[in-house]
Amino acid sequence: MSHRRKHVTTAALAADCAGLEEHETILRVVSLRGSNIIEAEFPDGSTTLCRMPQKFNKMLWVKRGSFLVAEIGEADGKVNGEVTRVLYADQIKQLKKQAGVWPPEFNADVPPEEEEVDDDEYPPLEQNTNHRRTTYEEDSDSD
Repeated sequence: MSHRRKHVTTAALAADCAGLEEHETILRVVSLRGSNIIEAEFPDGSTTLCRMPQKFNKMLWVKRGSFLVAEIGEADGKVNGEVTRVLYADQIKQLKKQAGVWPPEFNADVPPEEEEVDDDEYPPLEQNTNHRRTTYEEDSDSD
């Protein structure tokens, strides 16, 4: 793994989330538009388009309903934001503890905390929603 990839991965997975800069805001992902364009929702309900930087390609993934930190600036075309961080469950938990950082409108959307204790340094894997759950029932009828 190259030095650049290690640096981006460790920075994204770092558990210490120091807070937000004055020009950053927390957004919820509404949909993925393709070509590294993400439609995200502000706490007040308005939406915007944000660009995922090239350095995050094949290293950080977002899905609908996840949270991210974006730097909102002047609009060039329809896109007016750039993703700076993708928030994981432990980072969301830290931001909620800090007074005035986490928007109260997003409190209902945060999944409940799991009581698992993992000693590894990676965030917990989420359930894959792309696979159907199948249940097999054994037929005990005998002829």
